[in-house]
Amino acid sequence: MAHPDPKVALTSRRMAHRTRRGPLQMLAGLWRTIVPASWRDRSGANEPMAATDPSDSARTSDSISAAGSASLVSSAGSSEAGEVARPTRRHSATATERGRTSGAREDGAAGGLGHLGRRFIPREPHRREFAAVLVLVLVACTLSASLPGVWAAHPGSSDPGDQPAAYLDPSADPTASASDPIESFEPLPTDNPTYTPPAASGATPNRPTPVPTPTPTKAPKPTPRKVYTFVALGDSLTSGYADPGPSWPTRLDTQDPYLRLLHNAGVPGDLTADMRNRLSSDVLAYKPDVLFVMGGTNDIGHYVSTATTIANLRAIIVAAKAKGITVVMMTIPPDSYPAWAGQINSLNSQIVHLANSYVLAVVDVHAALSTSDGIYVGKFTVDGVHFSALGAQTVANTVQARVKRYGW
Repeated sequence: MAHPDPKVALTSRRMAHRTRRGPLQMLAGLWRTIVPASWRDRSGANEPMAATDPSDSARTSDSISAAGSASLVSSAGSSEAGEVARPTRRHSATATERGRTSGAREDGAAGGLGHLGRRFIPREPHRREFAAVLVLVLVACTLSASLPGVWAAHPGSSDPGDQPAAYLDPSADPTASASDPIESFEPLPTDNPTYTPPAASGATPNRPTPVPTPTPTKAPKPTPRKVYTFVALGDSLTSGYADPGPSWPTRLDTQDPYLRLLHNAGVPGDLTADMRNRLSSDVLAYKPDVLFVMGGTNDIGHYVSTATTIANLRAIIVAAKAKGITVVMMTIPPDSYPAWAGQINSLNSQIVHLANSYVLAVVDVHAALSTSDGIYVGKFTVDGVHFSALGAQTVANTVQARVKRYGW
C-alpha cells in the first residue's frame, strides 16, 4: 500500500521518510524551470519510453493498491466500508496522478537530463530561489572575469600593451624611428655598500644608518712671525761712511722682513767709550728688541788697551740686558795692513769670550771678509778699512744668516 504522503510514495523502499534529492535532481529542476513546457513536451514525444521505466512500476503498484481497495469496499458491504474506500480511492487517484505526472516529467526532460535535474533542483520554493541566486552570482563572476582590463598585467604577459610602463622595453616604442638614439639607464652607485633596494612594492628598504656629518673645524691660523726691531751701535763701519751704497744695517732691514731698523747709531770715529756714553740716548731711548754692537777698530788705532775696550763693551751689555734688550756681539773686520792683523785677531778673541760669558750670539764678520792671513779681501773694501758695496752686502748677509738660527 502506498504511503499517504506523495513524496514518500516516490521511493521504492516504501519507508516513512523524506525523499533525499541529489545534485542531478536539482539540475533537472533547473531545466524544467528554464526550458518552456512546449519545448519539453516536443522533446519528450520524440523519445520512446523504456520498458523498465520506474514510473511504470509506480503506476503498477498504484493499480494494485487501487484494486485491493476496491475489493475491500465490496467485501465490507457497509457504510463503514464505503468510508474506507473513499480515502483509498482518493489515495489511489492521487498516486495515479502522481505517477502520470512523473512520467510526463521524465518524458519532457529528455531522459537522463530530467533525472539529473530532479537531483539538483529542489522542489521547495525558497530553495529554488537560493539556487537561482547562486547561479546568477556564478554567471556574474564569470562575465566580470572575462571583461578586458580586469586582471592586472604581469611581467610575463605576452601582450606589450597589457604590461605596465615599468616593464616596457624602450627600444620597442612604435613611435621611435630607427635613427633615434636609445638611452640606456644604469643604476646609480650608492655610497653605502650595505644599502639594498626593496625587493617588492610595500617592502621596507634597508636604509643605511645615517652618519652625522662632522662639523668642519677651521684650521688654526698660524701664529704670525714676530718682527724684531733693532738698533746698530758702532762707528763709521756701521754708519756707512765712505760706502758707495747703503750701510749694512739698512741692507739688513731691506732684505729681512722680520728685522726692522729703528735707528742706525753708528758714528764715525767713535771709540767704545763714546758708544758707552751715548747708550741711553741712541739705544735705550728707542726700546729695540735687538741691539747689534760692533766696536773696537778705533780703539786699536788710538792705542786703547784691550782690557779697556772689553770693559766698555761689558758695560754696554749689562745696561742693555737690564732693559730686556737682546744683545748680539760682532767681531771687527780685518785691515789691509798686515801689521794690524795680530792686534785685530787678539781683540776679536776677547769679544767672543765676553759674549760667551753672557751667553750672547756672536756674528763673525772678520772670517767672512778676510783671507787666511787675516787681511782684507780687496773687493770688500774701498780704502783698506771701510766696506765697499760688496763688503757691506756681505756683512748684511752674514748677520741675517746668523740670526735666523734664533728665529728672528
